[in-house]
Amino acid sequence: MIGYEIFIRSFADSNDDGIGDFRGIAKKVDYFKMLNIDLIWLTPHFKSPSYHGYDIIDYFDTNSSFGTLEDFRYMVETLHENGIRVVIDLPLNHVSDRHPWFKAAMEGEKPYVDYFLWAQPHFNLLEKRHWDEELLWHNRNGKVYYGVFGGSSPDLNYENPEVVEKSLEIVEFWLKQGVDGFRFDAAKHIYDYDVKEGRFRYDHDKNVIYWQLVMDKARSVKGGNVFAVTEVWDDPEIVDRYAKTIGCSFNFYFTEAIRESMQHGTVYKIVDCFQRTLTKKPYKPSNFTGNHDMHRLAQMLPQEEQRKVFFGLLMTTPGVPFIYYGDELGMKGMYDSTFTEDVIEPFPWYASLSGEGQSFWKAVRFNRAFTGASVEEQLSRENSLLKEVINWTKFRKENEWLENAWIENVTHNTFTIAYTVTDGINGIRVYVNISGHHESHEGVSLKPYEVKIM
Repeated sequence: MIGYEIFIRSFADSNDDGIGDFRGIAKKVDYFKMLNIDLIWLTPHFKSPSYHGYDIIDYFDTNSSFGTLEDFRYMVETLHENGIRVVIDLPLNHVSDRHPWFKAAMEGEKPYVDYFLWAQPHFNLLEKRHWDEELLWHNRNGKVYYGVFGGSSPDLNYENPEVVEKSLEIVEFWLKQGVDGFRFDAAKHIYDYDVKEGRFRYDHDKNVIYWQLVMDKARSVKGGNVFAVTEVWDDPEIVDRYAKTIGCSFNFYFTEAIRESMQHGTVYKIVDCFQRTLTKKPYKPSNFTGNHDMHRLAQMLPQEEQRKVFFGLLMTTPGVPFIYYGDELGMKGMYDSTFTEDVIEPFPWYASLSGEGQSFWKAVRFNRAFTGASVEEQLSRENSLLKEVINWTKFRKENEWLENAWIENVTHNTFTIAYTVTDGINGIRVYVNISGHHESHEGVSLKPYEVKIM
């Protein structure tokens, strides 16, 4: 199985308003099939006031810019008819400050007051997020509430059983609309504030128990055929705890290790990553090219040959590989928490950025016309990145056993790494040279930036 993340607004426009939408995605089935995609992950499609959609006003309705619920179901049915499953992004940790629940809570209405976390005398209201120094507590009209992801996104209070039950209703609703599963956003943040001590603290035990409830609900609705992947950006040992329950987890260390190793010219971090995250596990890892919260792959690896090696590593390692839309073309973009639009630019179908289906909801900064990073240009160029990616995804489809495999017998020198991938029955030995010069490893000669399968 090969996954593909889509930021809906940027992908494909079906009604000429410049905004990507559900029916636009449905029209691009041939592209997904060319790329051998089995699974689409859609970033939030719910009613929301923001361009990114992670602050939700209504969990049971779509963003009208993308289409109606009927359009959504049409897209799902079209993808299903072509053998492609659909996973939706589900941010359950917080809602929009425009959500009816929060509005009612601000008015003091029961039961909604207890849907959120409010300041108490022993709380440190000046406490900041550990990753960027933003405040955790927000004052509005004299009422102080908790919002890890900003004042416009108040956290839900999962100590309240009613909130837990509401979240399970949301899961059931979308499975009944035909989706095949979920990407669980901010999975370790469901319980991340210690009320007793009055401070920020991840409670991994309680989080895992909650996600088990969610998975039990999902399987009761859809049977065993539910695909779920969790976003836990943490040490591999912490990731393991969530992944065992949910079944699959994004392997952030994979993306970071390969990018940094190729920038620095040594494989040591890749070796550490493989030995810590890709040995035999009771779940499926999900290695990926990048996502909407990271610098674009091409921004970090400016040489196309380096990116080809990345895809070679991605498609010869265990689990469920994901491609972030446009990484197969060499789209660029620098992530900035204030300007996240720079990594979600419109997908370039045409060299001119103009034509049927082209979205253009924002001016482009990084991926301008006639710069080579378009489907049109990549398909017309011999040995392009896109053509290389198609070759690798074809290999992956022909070797589906890799999904349930693991890595063993990792060896390396400064510039090369070799590893065996096996599921106990099938197996391959992979040799990779991340440098721009010839290398030899275990008697195998490797050209610059070569991935060789034995």
